[in-house]
Amino acid sequence: MKKKFRISVLGLELIFGAVIFGAFMCLVNSYNGYREFKRELEIIYGTVTEQFAQTAATYIDGSKLEYWLNDGPDAEWEETNQRLIDITEASELVYVYVTTVAPDFKSRTYVFDTVNSKELNSKIIELGYVQSLEKKDEFYISKLRSVIEQGNNYSMFSYKKGGGHVTSAVPLFDSAGKPCAIVSVVKPMHEIKAYKKRFLQSIIIWALVLTALFIALYALFLYLGIIRPILFVTYETSHLAEHHGELTGLLEKIHGHNEISILAKSVKKMSKDLNQFIEDLTVATAEKERLGAELNVAKQIQAEMLPRVFPPYDNHKELELFASMEPAKEVGGDFYDFYMIDDDHFAVVVGDVSGKGVPAALFMVITKTLLKDTAAHEFNPAKIFEHVNTILCEGNESGLFVTCWMGILTLSTGELKFANAGHNAPLIMQNGEIKYLTTKPNLMLAGMDGISYTTHSTTLAKGDRLFIYTDGVTEATNAENELYGENRLLEVMKSAGNKTPREVLEFVRSDIDAFVKTAPQFDDITMLGLLFQGVE
Repeated sequence: MKKKFRISVLGLELIFGAVIFGAFMCLVNSYNGYREFKRELEIIYGTVTEQFAQTAATYIDGSKLEYWLNDGPDAEWEETNQRLIDITEASELVYVYVTTVAPDFKSRTYVFDTVNSKELNSKIIELGYVQSLEKKDEFYISKLRSVIEQGNNYSMFSYKKGGGHVTSAVPLFDSAGKPCAIVSVVKPMHEIKAYKKRFLQSIIIWALVLTALFIALYALFLYLGIIRPILFVTYETSHLAEHHGELTGLLEKIHGHNEISILAKSVKKMSKDLNQFIEDLTVATAEKERLGAELNVAKQIQAEMLPRVFPPYDNHKELELFASMEPAKEVGGDFYDFYMIDDDHFAVVVGDVSGKGVPAALFMVITKTLLKDTAAHEFNPAKIFEHVNTILCEGNESGLFVTCWMGILTLSTGELKFANAGHNAPLIMQNGEIKYLTTKPNLMLAGMDGISYTTHSTTLAKGDRLFIYTDGVTEATNAENELYGENRLLEVMKSAGNKTPREVLEFVRSDIDAFVKTAPQFDDITMLGLLFQGVE
């Protein structure tokens, strides 16, 4: 039972896929969270630094800028500069500087510049210092233009390994209300490093926890809802194949209405149907074996009913004959018979019952028996057929019928009286010529009650032969669906020469086998050869 609990390749693939998906989602969520954190932080810093810049702008008289740039600092400039230094120190800013920009935006001139005392490596830019802007990029220049030309505020962020800073700029207006300078404030973001570290740690930890929880729940769902049912179905189908349709009961643990539960129900139904099929097959096999045994007995009985001793009569040297019947199935509907009615009259019969198998064999037995019993007191083949036909038509609900050829030979004279009830015309060899003994055939036996039959006659001389057969000979079919045919049979008989009746039948049978080759036999094959030696 350990087999059903081992993890499957499909289960490993599903769980591995869940892990990959969870890790990907963890990275995506962490990145999106950090990006949102950064955006919010920048909004906060930008707003605060712009407020500082606007506060600084209130300390400066915009109408005095030209005066200070031309005549130098005075007491008011010193007072304003001190107030800017105070806001720089109090608000923990890095720089506060005020600049005017050339009309072509290729340079700017410093009016005020304060540096936080903690910035030991920074120098204060003196009043009137002109700084070139030609190395600044278009984005930076566009920001300056938006302040001077449109009176807008802006904030720009710069990030370094140790943190970063934000630069916010607001316009300074003159007495006419026109922007005349830019007040810029630079605030450090040293704390952003700690914020970022704490935030990343927090979001990564939570993302990992949630991802691990998701993967665990997903793996549990996969195992309980998909993997275990699939393992049960896989194990049960293997067990079903190895144990002739038997199940262990694991499929009873699969519930629900999804495809796997439907598959489990189908496997259970298949097991039930397979067990029923095996049971039916066992019964059918036993029945078939029983019927096979009975058919073998029937085949043996049928073979024993047909004359099998050749030559048949030691005291009648004027007759030499041989006959054979090969059924297409276990038993057949063809038959032959011959017997002495008295010391001077010899009867020969060949018949073919419609259909195959047991029904035809039973009808054959009845017909053969009736013909022989009737011939015991009647020497006219037509009268014999009429009597037998009347009996066979009684209660013939199955609709079977018999084609039959019967001849009665008078040994002392060689006269052969015969009648044909819908049967193939036999071959006769007289005076060295072989031909079909063709007459207008009458209706087959058991076809219709009250039918009259006609007796024909011919005279056999010493050395004359008869070859009587059923349609299994001429209708033998090869793989190309071609019939053996009467013409080929006639040519084979012509080439048979003076062979004995046994040799003639073997010769014809060999030619039939060469014609049909590997094609199966579809009809009974019955042949009877007779050689009349004449009266001593």
